[in-house]
Amino acid sequence: MTEEEDYDHIMGVLREERITPYNEDELETVLSIGHCINCGLCLQHCPVVAGVGVERFSGPRSIAVELSRSPPEFWATGDKVFLCTGCGTCREVCPKNVEVPEIVNMIRARIFEHRPDLVPQELHSVDKTLLEHGLAFAPWEDLEDKAESRDMRLERLNLPFYPNRVKERAEVLFYPGCQAEERAQEVREAGKVVLEAFDVDYTLLGDFNCCGLPAILLGDDKTARELAKHLKEKVGALGTKKIVTTCAGCTSNLSYLSERDGWDIPVYHTLEYLIEEIGIESLTEKLTQSEDTQSVTVHSPCHLIRHMSRQLAEYAAQIIEAMPNAEYTESNLHDSCCGGGGMVGYHSPDVAQGVVEENLRAIERTGVSRVVAPCPLCTAHIEEMLFRTGSSVEVDDLTVFIAQRLPKKE
Repeated sequence: MTEEEDYDHIMGVLREERITPYNEDELETVLSIGHCINCGLCLQHCPVVAGVGVERFSGPRSIAVELSRSPPEFWATGDKVFLCTGCGTCREVCPKNVEVPEIVNMIRARIFEHRPDLVPQELHSVDKTLLEHGLAFAPWEDLEDKAESRDMRLERLNLPFYPNRVKERAEVLFYPGCQAEERAQEVREAGKVVLEAFDVDYTLLGDFNCCGLPAILLGDDKTARELAKHLKEKVGALGTKKIVTTCAGCTSNLSYLSERDGWDIPVYHTLEYLIEEIGIESLTEKLTQSEDTQSVTVHSPCHLIRHMSRQLAEYAAQIIEAMPNAEYTESNLHDSCCGGGGMVGYHSPDVAQGVVEENLRAIERTGVSRVVAPCPLCTAHIEEMLFRTGSSVEVDDLTVFIAQRLPKKE
């Protein structure tokens, strides 16, 4: 046999055995599995285990180490691995830095490829939307209805509408993310208000598409890479120098893609951009007083503080403390998972609720009137859960909360 024939034979055997060889991106992750010392810290700190117990979710160590040894055992994780929220707490507390969230995504990808019947049906629906529209949510059928919904939200929040900008060679690409693009339009518009307030030279994408994170989380690596490829082409054509987002997940994934795929463009969450590029002094000068003094606490999204940097939680507190008529109180669980990550809320809402319940109790204990989160997903999930409990605490996306306190352009 020639080397090419040997290769084809080996690949044929692997296909028959439902084995996908590890690619270069995965090798370091795979090797980290061997570093586990079975200390159990990940189990003690996992918010899913705390929320629903090991009977429902066997925990990070079980999935990443015990059940990732050979392909047949991948399938044994089918009813467990999709319950991980991907918060990264396990990796943060691991003394050996085992890359548990990445291992979870790796196993999901192999299940999706070889045993799609084990993927929750609700995630197949998300995948269908990604394939059809390049978005995590189906776009509005009627654009006039979409605009009317947007305008109603802006009127309620007392936020101005600025026409969309799409142009080449702008300094900044404003990338709101799928949720703000289609569902939480007030977050998208608030991001524009923030950039307009500081005369930032920015642009939007003329043809928006998802960054691919939902595809990664449900296991469709092929679609994730195709979405990333299309997005890279669009960003390259615009020729922008920086990317600013309002979504925690988009921030972490775009930062990863920029490094992996050679975009060579820095990615900032709005918080980072305000502190690092605009400056807290300039921001403080612009902030206006609200009508009433509000007591506020901040929920810190996992994709920002664990997948990016804990510095971002400090940035959020710094901005709130700079606001006139805002009293900041830190929750002792401000960095606990909201339960909505990892696509868990789509198919197992009881697990998502179990994860966030202790967080909600911690918010109530602060005695604040409002909780803000720099992530549309966290905002929506916490708001829904607080509403279900009958809580009087109100919820805002942090970008919206900031935009409401910036002067409107004439």
